[in-house]
Amino acid sequence: MHWFDELARSIDAFLPSEGRVVCNAGLSVSGLQHVGRLRGEIILNHFIASHLRAEGREVLQHLVLYTQDRWKGSRKQIAQFPGGKGRAYVGWRLIDVPDPNGCHEDWVEHFWVEFAESMEQFAPGVQVTTTSEMYERQEMRNLVLDLVSRAEEVRQVLNRYRPRNPYPRGWIPFEPLCANCKKIGEAKALIGGNELQYECTCGHRGLSALDLGKLNWRLEWPALWKVLQVDVEPFGKDHAAPGGSRESCQVIAETILKIVPPFGIPYEWVGFAEEGRDLGDMDSSDFIGFGPREWLEVAEPEILRFLFASAPLKRRVSLDLGRVDAYHQQYDQAEISFYEKRQEERGRAYGIAQLGPPSEEMPYQLSYRHASLLSQVAPGEGLLEWSVRRLRDTGLLRRALKGNERERMERRLEQSLVWVQRYGPEDIRVNLLESLPDDIRGQLDEEERRGLSMLSQRLSEGPWTEESIKQVMVELTGSGELPLSTKRFFTTLYTVFLGKSSGPRAAPLLVVLDRAFVLGRLQEASGD
Repeated sequence: MHWFDELARSIDAFLPSEGRVVCNAGLSVSGLQHVGRLRGEIILNHFIASHLRAEGREVLQHLVLYTQDRWKGSRKQIAQFPGGKGRAYVGWRLIDVPDPNGCHEDWVEHFWVEFAESMEQFAPGVQVTTTSEMYERQEMRNLVLDLVSRAEEVRQVLNRYRPRNPYPRGWIPFEPLCANCKKIGEAKALIGGNELQYECTCGHRGLSALDLGKLNWRLEWPALWKVLQVDVEPFGKDHAAPGGSRESCQVIAETILKIVPPFGIPYEWVGFAEEGRDLGDMDSSDFIGFGPREWLEVAEPEILRFLFASAPLKRRVSLDLGRVDAYHQQYDQAEISFYEKRQEERGRAYGIAQLGPPSEEMPYQLSYRHASLLSQVAPGEGLLEWSVRRLRDTGLLRRALKGNERERMERRLEQSLVWVQRYGPEDIRVNLLESLPDDIRGQLDEEERRGLSMLSQRLSEGPWTEESIKQVMVELTGSGELPLSTKRFFTTLYTVFLGKSSGPRAAPLLVVLDRAFVLGRLQEASGD
């Protein structure tokens, strides 16, 4: 059984048989909103919501942004501001920190807007709110007042998880915002009420409205469960340790708030890699990783959804934009499995990853690598139509395109070109020589010219397909008839077409080129 089906079975058993289901998650907008943040809080929840809706349930997928949290001022966060200016904002609420570039109202908006615009493409219909907005809601205000009025009871429960630094008697479970230094978490609440009296470490004494401060984090999380009526909630593995934050919040939910904690789902982090080197886990405040917009420039959202659906939640997923072609190959293989109804986990992962109902018939597949070659050698305009003609001429497209297949092909052509230009390995980049330079022609020796002549003769005899070209290459290099080594032969071939000693695999490269052009170049280079 696929891991998601096991999870879905457990969720179904946990939920009441009727009523609306709330799938919730939370994110702190502490910096870079990387694609790793899509895994649990957004895409996994969307998988769950889709499953429940298919069962006829009403589902709300909710996302809370923790904007009242303290801005910690990591080295990378401070570096976003010129001249170390960011140090002045350490300890402020995230929502109070200014936009370092001055293009949005504040830090949160600056780092959230772009992510939010892309998020809809990965998981449509997510309803987003902030903790700043939550503290303005009357239900939340009432809950805060209730917890403050039961401060001693709350303190005793919380101190079970603070053996080394217990809260003292008289402690009030609320963190006021200091009106003087603008910091949160520095002031001590003295007297409860609609406005709490406080004394700050900066020496200031004053009043803080409830919507300006925040609950202690071990109270805030279960308080949100209660106010939002959360039923299901994924969370990062750091909260899942025995005696950790999730466990303590469950106890508070049950003993203090008298609610059933939601069905919790811990998941592993998403790693970041470049050129095959693992650079660690993606991190928001340390600005490690890349955002969803960068992904959408080179791949469809379903490809990322598939990668997440393929990996059990306890398995770390590492993403490398240089391997996007390999991710597409995995997805295409899974698509074949899905439509051939093979009992394979990758086919099931493909089905889970779809944003809408799959078509009844398997759509036409243009491999990402082949698309990248077509997009590089195509004329300046009419990429799609030119590519369709080439695919038909070379036997790779034998029927009319249906439904959204044209749009799908066009996106893959455009995305693969961006990928090649930004992240693709050097050996797949194609800068075709429009004419054969005299210096290249002049440096070819007799053996090299003879090898190109033999290739030209054999390519002129058969059909112009990738398989037939590949077969010619295999027969020619394996026959022992070539007057030069195989390595030198291919070096010569790439040189006369690309002006460099290496390139993409020869057969896929040649087949996207016009046959007359290829034969003409070979004949010119060989002197035939």
